[in-house]
Amino acid sequence: MSSSYLFDENENVFYWNKFLEGDTHAFEKLMRDNYKDLFNYGTRFTKDKELVKDCIQDLFLVLWKNRLTVSKTEFVKYYLLKSLRRKLSKTINGHNHSSINNSSVDIELHFHAGFDDPVEFKIIQWENYAQLSKKLRSLLTTLSKREQEIIYLRFYIGVHYNEIAEIMNINRQSAYNLLHEALRKLKRNFT
Repeated sequence: MSSSYLFDENENVFYWNKFLEGDTHAFEKLMRDNYKDLFNYGTRFTKDKELVKDCIQDLFLVLWKNRLTVSKTEFVKYYLLKSLRRKLSKTINGHNHSSINNSSVDIELHFHAGFDDPVEFKIIQWENYAQLSKKLRSLLTTLSKREQEIIYLRFYIGVHYNEIAEIMNINRQSAYNLLHEALRKLKRNFT
């Protein structure tokens, strides 16, 4: 897990606890700080961006309405991701939580070249990144939807295995196995 994820999560916990006490500024900060990850995760299940925005808004409205009964947590991002996944599943497919597993999950890669290198090096580096990105995007489409989802959660959002297991409604060992299998397939096909 990246150190920035840990910092973000510690900050999330601080603001979560303030939100539970009724602090509107802390609640707004939670929304602002987590919106991008929630939106990007939600668009892995549907291309309807307005639906994703509505589900995120509904999620935060329900949280605020129920703040007196919402529990403390040390894993705010996990809580929000799992809640959004559940809300999207209900909205897209009715009340069957597992049915979202068959939804389309598209992974997008974004590479950024450094700014301290000579221009020629940046151009070459960017072309190499673009080729790798294209190849990896192509390979990701060969994975199952659940394998794509676990790759997104682990490497693009930085979610830990325990949280992935909860979000995807699988046990921790299954999360390890699923990610290992997905990485094995990518490695085998990358050459």
